[in-house]
Amino acid sequence: MSAVTELERDVTNLPNGWRRVRLGAVFAERKEKGRVGLPVASVSIEHGLVLRSSLDRRVASDLPPEGHALVRKGDIAYNMMRMWQGACGLAEADCIISPAYVVMTPSADVEPVFAHIALRSEPMMSLLHGYSQGIVDDRLRLYSDAFAQVPINLPPLDEQRRIAEVLRAVDEAIAANRAALDQVARARAAILHSAFEETVWEPVALGELGSWQSGGTPSKDDESKWGGDVPWVCPRDMKTPVIRQTHSTLTPLALGGSCKLAPKGTLMIVVRGMILAKAIPTATTAMDATFNQDMKAFRPNGRALPKFVQLCLQHQERQLLRVVNTATHGTKKLDTDTLLTVSVPLPNLETQQALADAVSDLDFASVKYGEEHIRLSTIKQALMSDLLSGRVRVPENRKTL
Repeated sequence: MSAVTELERDVTNLPNGWRRVRLGAVFAERKEKGRVGLPVASVSIEHGLVLRSSLDRRVASDLPPEGHALVRKGDIAYNMMRMWQGACGLAEADCIISPAYVVMTPSADVEPVFAHIALRSEPMMSLLHGYSQGIVDDRLRLYSDAFAQVPINLPPLDEQRRIAEVLRAVDEAIAANRAALDQVARARAAILHSAFEETVWEPVALGELGSWQSGGTPSKDDESKWGGDVPWVCPRDMKTPVIRQTHSTLTPLALGGSCKLAPKGTLMIVVRGMILAKAIPTATTAMDATFNQDMKAFRPNGRALPKFVQLCLQHQERQLLRVVNTATHGTKKLDTDTLLTVSVPLPNLETQQALADAVSDLDFASVKYGEEHIRLSTIKQALMSDLLSGRVRVPENRKTL
């Protein structure tokens, strides 16, 4: 509780016009029964307060409407076990929710959007963690009476609205970028489905299209073989469809034996490691590279393009996951013999190239949207830190909610 005490003590540097209050002074718990005709909502860390009907995973409720808790527009509902992780949400309209959640109503002194943003900020979540009751994190609970004791730095109402407007604009940009990223993912999936499910191409065993080559790791004790300019691919480098750089590099002295240099454009796949419990990572290299013993490199014989084979493996990932084995020491592995028997629907090289080009364009767009998401998220965190502390003030002529 020392961290909480220190935060509570730091009131001397509050910006002009700001005040420190307990949440109980500006929130009241709503304890009304649900009503017939209102939609059922749920609270999550990632999405906040959302209607259950909008979730991919539908969860039916056995409770009648009056067995739920009523949430009014502008209320904030939270999960008492996960509030310290940001599991709260602002109601955009009236709804009902499980009685296991806590519903708080902000007073007229508080802009609901500002309060929701402030409660999900990192400093506040740390504070909420300190006020939660329980021995271990998985058992923590933030009851309404403890919520009421949590301190918050509160700007004047007009400034709350200006802060909320700035941060909401960033949230809208993040949401638009995420929607574009989702659209790219759907387009990619549609192309692969059309190519591999709606066409009639001759099925060929992957073993007839090339061979799989093993990699190796030089001795860590031999410093002369590490830190050069030769890329060395290992499973943690397999995060994107194309590998452009690696975490570790080798010197030319390491080449030979099990450390083989694969040419630019080589398809690589992870065949050993716990990642195989949930995914089959594949990637092509944008440069000549070596690779470790947990990987295999595909050496085509000219009938199939590496990128096309990669797309086929990605499309069959669920089937491949079913044939992943477990080694005696518990590590997951994908046998080479299994890879050789994978069936590949094989069009001509021109069609393979056209498909590879179309998907590569989408993968490039996905990377760019991913980078933009990181940029916008960084901006949001910086703005939240500055605006919620008062280090930066929003001008009074700023548009408000």
